[in-house]
Amino acid sequence: MEKIKVVIIGVGIRGRYTYGNYFEKNKNLYEVVAVVENKIGRRNKFQEIFNLPQNRVFENLDDFFKVEKIAHAVIISSIDNTHYDAAVKSLKKGYNVLVEGPVANSLDKLVNLENICEENKDKIFMAAMPYRYSSFFKKLKNIIESKKLGQLININYNSYIGYDKFAHKYVRGNWRLDSDTAPIFLTNSCYDLDMLEYLTNSTCEKVSSFGELNYFKRENLQLDMSELCSRCSIDKECPYCAHKIYLNDEELSKGVHINPTKININKILKNSQYGQCVYSCDNNVCDNLISILKFKNNMTASLNISAFTKEESTNIRLMFTHGEVYGDFQNHLISIKKFIDNKEKIIRLQEENINEKLIEDFLIRVKNKDNTNIKSKVSSTISSHALAFAAEFARVNESVVDVDKFYDEAIEMTKSIEELFL
Repeated sequence: MEKIKVVIIGVGIRGRYTYGNYFEKNKNLYEVVAVVENKIGRRNKFQEIFNLPQNRVFENLDDFFKVEKIAHAVIISSIDNTHYDAAVKSLKKGYNVLVEGPVANSLDKLVNLENICEENKDKIFMAAMPYRYSSFFKKLKNIIESKKLGQLININYNSYIGYDKFAHKYVRGNWRLDSDTAPIFLTNSCYDLDMLEYLTNSTCEKVSSFGELNYFKRENLQLDMSELCSRCSIDKECPYCAHKIYLNDEELSKGVHINPTKININKILKNSQYGQCVYSCDNNVCDNLISILKFKNNMTASLNISAFTKEESTNIRLMFTHGEVYGDFQNHLISIKKFIDNKEKIIRLQEENINEKLIEDFLIRVKNKDNTNIKSKVSSTISSHALAFAAEFARVNESVVDVDKFYDEAIEMTKSIEELFL
């Protein structure tokens, strides 16, 4: 039986360790036939792992799309501002596509995405929304639909990034400038907004948001500090010290070097933005955000996004007319309390690899040419992406935004601009 052939575009953390590790373990079923990556170290490592010939190793997208179709599918895990263009070009070339979120990092691309989906209905075109494959969220959905706690009224949803991960991604790293990527509502929380739509079984009618860059800015750079952590006099007492973070966190160290030995980490921290003081970077991303959402079925929700937690975590509180539910995503725990008694029901879910579930769903569909009832199809993510842009607009303008009106105006504006220039 012919193996499913795959090209991976972008082999950073997700491309190398999520997708790369999966295909390493399943070489008997699938074959990685090419890689596209602009960083030479990551490119060469991937070439070595999958024994790729030199003519199947590409430094950029332009070179890749010049060659004939060489695989059944493309997985796009490159930087956010390349997702849309890489997906569109891959579809035109005849590939099935799995693309990381956010699928589109600007409103005009999002508007055009609807037509792209319609024109490519014959292909598997999926967004990497792993929460949709989670037993945790499925169980919460079942509790809501059972009506055993009455009607769902409100959701309190907390997305805690963690102080070290925020410093890595949004202060020093590739997501530090929202103009280069997208608003944090998309880059961090397109998955969270997607789940809020899933749990409420509705789309958002109105949204307001508040937040700004509070802490990681130059005015907090004191005289006894240095712009480089390697020369700082308070490094031992600073939780954001680059050496402290990258030499003690294996996952984050992989984000700065393909071979994260102590020598390599120390070397790169002396010569890159990852070694800079968090108060001297050129970042502009909000470090704390709160959004209030009103859905079309009159349910309400709050979404809290914060850098200032010890660990990365997602927790949710669902408030019903006859009880409440608390869910801890990372610890696979759900607590149910009814108002009528003092009993607490604890549900402990098994640990699972939702990324593998997502990848397997995509590959099986590619193998069977099955594009029916796709759990994570791109077209189904458009409304939550639009909500993310509306939430950012509400934050910048300190206003309450009608989401449908906001998106309709974006459609009209996009059409007018395209008619003018094209």
